[in-house]
Amino acid sequence: MNGIEGRDIYAGYGKIEVLHGASIRAGQGEIVCIIGPNGSGKSTLLKSLFGLIMPRKGAVLFDGREVTHLTPEEKVRSGIAFVPQGRNVFASLTVRENLEMGGTPLDNEREVRQAIDEVLEAYPLLKDKLRDQAGNLSGGEKQLLALARADMIQPKVILMDEPSIGLAPRMIEEVYEQILTINAKRGVTFLIVEQNARKALSTAHRGYVLDLGVTCIEDTGAGLIDNEQVKKLYLGG
Repeated sequence: MNGIEGRDIYAGYGKIEVLHGASIRAGQGEIVCIIGPNGSGKSTLLKSLFGLIMPRKGAVLFDGREVTHLTPEEKVRSGIAFVPQGRNVFASLTVRENLEMGGTPLDNEREVRQAIDEVLEAYPLLKDKLRDQAGNLSGGEKQLLALARADMIQPKVILMDEPSIGLAPRMIEEVYEQILTINAKRGVTFLIVEQNARKALSTAHRGYVLDLGVTCIEDTGAGLIDNEQVKKLYLGG
């Protein structure tokens, strides 16, 4: 299967096991979201897929090839990008310098410059901000910059952890519109962890509910929105 898949993932921190056999897949060109209560292991699952945490058991596959033990750097070079929670930008650097950091895996300066030009066409809100310090951007602009930086290498898969957290409603819409645009234009696969369950499910092709370290419900985004149990527990009734 093209895309990314986690099979029967067990992972945790020290003696604490957080994931107890979670399985998930996001096929090529899909937007897939993961919802669930705090502490259910959603972020741990993303980190396990990206290699920030090494699974204790299970396998991670990318385009049908096992990549479980690749480092994050190796996964980036293979076409997997990760946008962590908290609008993770280099605050003391300019927007351009942040984008250049995202272009580090590229072969030379010319490719980096070309990638920046392409990213700015795709992320018009950043065009007039190139010389601004990233720390001075609004929360929504920082999130867009973090996504644009990950997009510098034109990855096949982008993993995103809580992209809407702390954002104003208008900027949440802007971020999700950007996700939809990248997905539609380039067929990029997105696997998104999100507390804003209704927004994520209304955007996603498919979704999973993760609870107590196990993926317990899988359906289309619309199907999960209509699921009475999901409505009651995660969508406010």
